[in-house]
Amino acid sequence: MDIEDLRKFIVVAQYENLNKASQHLSVTTGALSKVVKRIEHKLEVQVFDRVGKHIRLNQRGNKFLLYATHLVHEADQALSEFRGSTAVYNVTVAGPSLLLQYYLPTLLSKPSFLQTHFHVNINACWEGKALDSVSKGGSDLAIATSFAMEEREKDPSLHHISLGSSTYVVAAAENHAAVTEAKNGALTSQSLYGYAFACPDVSPFCGIKRGIGSDGWRDDKVPRSIRYRCNDFGTLISIVRQGLALAYVPDFIAKSHNLTSVDVLGYDFYHTEHFELVYKPSMASGWLNRFVDSVKSAIS
Repeated sequence: MDIEDLRKFIVVAQYENLNKASQHLSVTTGALSKVVKRIEHKLEVQVFDRVGKHIRLNQRGNKFLLYATHLVHEADQALSEFRGSTAVYNVTVAGPSLLLQYYLPTLLSKPSFLQTHFHVNINACWEGKALDSVSKGGSDLAIATSFAMEEREKDPSLHHISLGSSTYVVAAAENHAAVTEAKNGALTSQSLYGYAFACPDVSPFCGIKRGIGSDGWRDDKVPRSIRYRCNDFGTLISIVRQGLALAYVPDFIAKSHNLTSVDVLGYDFYHTEHFELVYKPSMASGWLNRFVDSVKSAIS
C-alpha cells in the first residue's frame, strides 16, 4: 500500500471532508476520492460512510487509521535515519491563528537543520481540533493554551512544552482619549464605560463563547460598553488602531500592533493565558525529536 496514499488518507480522516482536505493538501477532490477508493479496494471494505454529500469515518475506518498512522510514522523514521541530511521533512503545525502568527516564526527558526530541509503545512484551527489532530497523527505539532490541555480528557500520549504566557491589557490607539485620561491617573472602572470596546463573539483560541466579551474581561464586575463585535482579529485590531474603540487583548498583540496599554484604576482582575507546544512522542520521527530538543534548550 502506497505511503503517500496513507498520508492523504490520514488528512481526509482528520477533516472528514474532501473539499477541506484537498485545500489542506493542495490537490483536487477528485484525486483524493481516487485515493480513498484505492485504499477501500485494497482493504475490500469501506472505511468511510457516505452521508449525503459528506463522508464520515466508520468503525473500520477508525481502526485502519491507527494502522495507517503507524505505517507512515515508521516510514518517516526510516527516511530520517537513512537519508540523514538529504531528507526533506513535511511538517504540519496546527493551532489558533493568533498563536501561529506569534510563535511560529520563532519556533521554525530554532533548529538550523530545518531551514533547508522542510516543507511546512500550517493549519489554522481552533485549539481543540489542533490537539485532536496531533493525537490522531494528522499534525506533528500544535500550539494551544494550557486551559485547553487541562479541559480535554487526560491524554498521556500527548506531551507539551511551555512556550510562555501573556497577560491581557486594555489596548488603545496612541491618540485615543483614554490614553490621556490614563496618563493623568483618571481612567477608572467607572469612566471606562464611556468608551466603546471591540470584542470577539467567541474566544480566539477555542471558538467558544466565554463570558459576555469572550476575551477574559470580568464584565460581571466591571461592565463595558461593547459596540463592536468581530471574530476576525485583523479587523478588530484595525478598529482599535483607528481610535474607534478599545480592546482587551494579549499583551503581545498590543505590542506587535504598536498599541498603547492603558491602566484602569479599580480594575483588579488580571487575565493571563499560558501557551504550550504540544506533540506526540510515540509518533515523533527523528527530525521532530531534534526539533523538540532544540526548543527545550532555547527556553531553558
